[in-house]
Amino acid sequence: MKPDDNSPYWSVMPAAMALAGIIVFIFATFGPPASSSGFITLLKGVLAHLAPGYIAARQHYLMMPGPGSWLMAFVLGMAIGGFIAGRTFAVPVRDVPELWEKRFGKSRVKRFLAAFVGGFLILFGARLAGGCTLGLFISGSTQLAISGLYFGVVIFAVAMLTARLVYGKTGKEKS
Repeated sequence: MKPDDNSPYWSVMPAAMALAGIIVFIFATFGPPASSSGFITLLKGVLAHLAPGYIAARQHYLMMPGPGSWLMAFVLGMAIGGFIAGRTFAVPVRDVPELWEKRFGKSRVKRFLAAFVGGFLILFGARLAGGCTLGLFISGSTQLAISGLYFGVVIFAVAMLTARLVYGKTGKEKS
């Protein structure tokens, strides 16, 4: 299949090379990423000052790095990189995508609230499982771990099912 020269997206090969370069950089400088739950490192830093005994008594907090670690930089880097990428994209990025607008209206507040709730549910599920989706999928699959590859298939299947439940057949109308 020939790539579309007018597409605003990166071609597959440059995008794959950029992702591979980022992964190699992380592995070479910090070792395999174990988690991207930066919120937990921030929470640990706050609680360490407010309730040091609580942190010292919890194995979960003892195994997590504190604020200022690569973990927090990784999470902040994702947010900053996503913002920069979105604002420098060849096609203007809409805060409320057209598909969302067709189904739920133009409200930015409703869109941002839905994104926040979805992100919270993902974070809650990852912490409940004692791991991190990004660590399992990106780190695990790049190391060809069966669990990482399996999770990649499951997460895409669930994402497609969720999109169908949220958006229904919106956007599938015949023009």
